[in-house]
Amino acid sequence: MLLAEAIALCRSAGIPDWLYVADGGLGTGECVGIENLPSGGWSIYYSERGRKSPLESHPDEDSACRAFLRHMNRTMRESGRPGIPGV
Repeated sequence: MLLAEAIALCRSAGIPDWLYVADGGLGTGECVGIENLPSGGWSIYYSERGRKSPLESHPDEDSACRAFLRHMNRTMRESGRPGIPGV
């Protein structure tokens, strides 16, 4: 899975854009992020108060995207919203 596909799944599931960040940034508040690390590999992190807290590291885009979607699915369900179908 590519990052563009994961983001498309988030959008089709109705996940608000402010709930995630896919460019390695900090987002606009508390959110889950994914980034391709310059040193290689991928990072899934939680962004809060201008800081990144690592959640998971992955060697490739596919496994990172799948982990990112699991985090997004859990976040949605914990807030009482529908999750991502098939995740």
